[in-house]
Amino acid sequence: MELSLARGILDHCLNESSEQAAAEIRGCRKGELVTELAAEVLQIAQVVSLVGSMAGIATARRLCAVSQLHGGGARRVLDSLTTGVLPDFYVCGGQAERMTLAAIDRYVAARDCWEALPPMPTARSFCTAAAVGGHVYVFGGERDQRSAFAAAECLDPATGQWERLPPMPTPRAGCAAAVAGGKIYVCGGLVVTSQVLGDVECFCPKSRRWQRVPPMPTPRCGCTAAGCDGRVYVLGGQLYDGTVLATAECYDPVTRSWDTLSPMPAPRSGCSAASAMGIVHVVGGLGSNGLAISFVDRLNVASCQWQSAVDMPGARAGCAVAAAGSFLFAAAGFGDDRLDSDKAGRLDVTSGEWMQLPGLPVPRRLCAGAIVWR
Repeated sequence: MELSLARGILDHCLNESSEQAAAEIRGCRKGELVTELAAEVLQIAQVVSLVGSMAGIATARRLCAVSQLHGGGARRVLDSLTTGVLPDFYVCGGQAERMTLAAIDRYVAARDCWEALPPMPTARSFCTAAAVGGHVYVFGGERDQRSAFAAAECLDPATGQWERLPPMPTPRAGCAAAVAGGKIYVCGGLVVTSQVLGDVECFCPKSRRWQRVPPMPTPRCGCTAAGCDGRVYVLGGQLYDGTVLATAECYDPVTRSWDTLSPMPAPRSGCSAASAMGIVHVVGGLGSNGLAISFVDRLNVASCQWQSAVDMPGARAGCAVAAAGSFLFAAAGFGDDRLDSDKAGRLDVTSGEWMQLPGLPVPRRLCAGAIVWR
């Protein structure tokens, strides 16, 4: 009797296990079919464009990054998505009639207008800015021509709230920031007039921590930087004695090494840069003669060759610049008249044509720019 009972229990368990296994197989097969169907649908450019437009560019970029299977279609249409959906352009801090600003203004391309946002906790000029994960980060700078400071702050555009971050290990103004691999690299700058830096420090938005990386081969301030294809490009600037540089250097976070590139066609300091469509664009600045520059130098990062320059609507230095898709935005700065500017424009990097945008609410110089996708 006991043996019969044991066999009955065993048969019941086997039957239950078989049914459960069959259900799991059916569930797995159903999941595979859904995955295959989703992958097939997401290969259709029109569908991906519609999904990307509704979900937003940031979501489309995350899909490209996390899914090799489903992100393939999104990767093929990402350029057209970013061209068709314009982002918001942020201009942070700066000087207006020698007054240091905490103001941050946002150009909303969808409405073709500027909006004033809650001011930064720290008024600053000669600062630098970058955007990661839909947030705007502002670093360093100075106020009233005093010593540079290490303040680091972050704006969440969705809430309008600012967050004070751990300060940079090295106080600095006239520095440059660029994003590579989701991290922000702050390069060069100066502490006081005679102390020009080659230091580079990396901030991780996820861990909220700073890390020192190998310094630039050329210490400098008034330089600019841009991230492209996972690398950081630092361009121009000046030495402690005021010598204006055409120097171009590139940092690879994977090898933790610097390369010296072909120099820019013209030396410049107080310039700004952004990368678009695989090209690093260096905008404006002051030349060796102290005059403002009216053209954009362009570095093709694939060939490491400088291409023919693009004219600007007017000569300027100390302006805010950022890029997204095939568009480069520029605002503020000063020209040879040394007057603060409220001018803003957008460059179509594929055609080389500039479009004038509404003027900034307050003319300013020595500010920083960043782009955030809605």
